[in-house]
Amino acid sequence: MYKTGFIGAGNMGSTIISGMIESKKFDAKDILVCDKITNDVLKGYGVEYADFKRIVSECNFIVLAVKPANIFEVIDVLKQNGDLSGKVFISIAAGVTLQKLSDSLLTSKIVRVMPNLCLKAKEGMCVLAPAKDVNSDELEYAERIFSCSGKTAVIKEELIDSCTAINGSGPAYVFMFIEAMADAAVKHGIDRKTAYMLSAQTVLGSAALVLETGLHPAVLKDMVCSSGGTTIEAVQALENCGFRASVIEAVNACVEKANKMGK
Repeated sequence: MYKTGFIGAGNMGSTIISGMIESKKFDAKDILVCDKITNDVLKGYGVEYADFKRIVSECNFIVLAVKPANIFEVIDVLKQNGDLSGKVFISIAAGVTLQKLSDSLLTSKIVRVMPNLCLKAKEGMCVLAPAKDVNSDELEYAERIFSCSGKTAVIKEELIDSCTAINGSGPAYVFMFIEAMADAAVKHGIDRKTAYMLSAQTVLGSAALVLETGLHPAVLKDMVCSSGGTTIEAVQALENCGFRASVIEAVNACVEKANKMGK
């Protein structure tokens, strides 16, 4: 069994670790964490905190769960605390390319990952882009880490910015849609708490139907739209407001910004 070290256990790092342990696929004794702040939840799980030297010495996989602005500083400290050869590194730092990581780490055993906030609800969607020297067993292990709290997809790195605009930023678009539907419900007399529940559960159920049935979203939409009914009126209103075009433009803007950050 591999041992996994986490550099950083902030919002996303602690979420990933919690998912690993709660899934029962990983044992707390096989996880080490290095962070300035101790997370009481992780301590309660039995996760042990360690310094850089111990993580480099004992861990086969090292997850770099730090902000992009700090990642190269962290790598420099890691290199000062032992031999990094043979280690597999997993980076969740947005905009930091495999090439930049490889140049700094002096290895190509790196998996770049874009997780999303939905890991907190065990419904995450994470994309993984492995570097050339990552073998199938190592990639499978990396996938197992993130699949504890949702689904994973392996992609080529050149597609990661496009994916980031969907799985990474997409929850924000969905939250805005839920909020807008809830506001409309409140306008029409429904109390705020019920409005949020109606909107959020409707989005959750709709997404589940797409995944479970495998049907094209347009087919499912047509199943809701009765001839001459209320839903088709609402669909026309959305089309008149450029609903689809607005979503596509939002994704385009996100991809463009991610490309600039990567450079």
